[in-house]
Amino acid sequence: MVNNQRGVFAIEMSFVLFFIVALMVFTGDIAFKLFNRVALDRVSYSLVNIIKERTRFYNKRFELNQRDIDDIQILASRLLSGNRPFGLRVESLHKGVFKTFIGDVNQAPVCRIDDSLKLKKELVPQNLAGKSFPLYQVTLCYQVDSWFEQFFGNTEQSHLQSTSVIVGR
Repeated sequence: MVNNQRGVFAIEMSFVLFFIVALMVFTGDIAFKLFNRVALDRVSYSLVNIIKERTRFYNKRFELNQRDIDDIQILASRLLSGNRPFGLRVESLHKGVFKTFIGDVNQAPVCRIDDSLKLKKELVPQNLAGKSFPLYQVTLCYQVDSWFEQFFGNTEQSHLQSTSVIVGR
């Protein structure tokens, strides 16, 4: 009878250990994604604030151009640690004209456009004279490996994305 109990204990222990390992991998995966999401949030907010300060950094030129986006992309690559490719999308809405710029990075993921600035035209404030202010949006995205999904055999990469919107001056 005692020998049978040892076998049952070993089987139960293997299930418990598997559950504990799966829980640890899941917790590590969540922490890794959260760390990367916070980094994306911080950088996208910093970049959109730089774009907002058109009067200070861009000689009062409110319209964005590709050279501005190239500068923003260089700055984003310096702010994001590591050599992992990232996606960049910058949108502006100025005087009713909507413009989109996509950062050009090799092997970079394409940021989803389900939160485009076109859908946020109602956010544009106006002063008492009826003049509307410019609206800027920066979206950054990463492809991240999911340890938990790989643990269970799923090899697809998931995306993390951060978007910041701000009203220009």
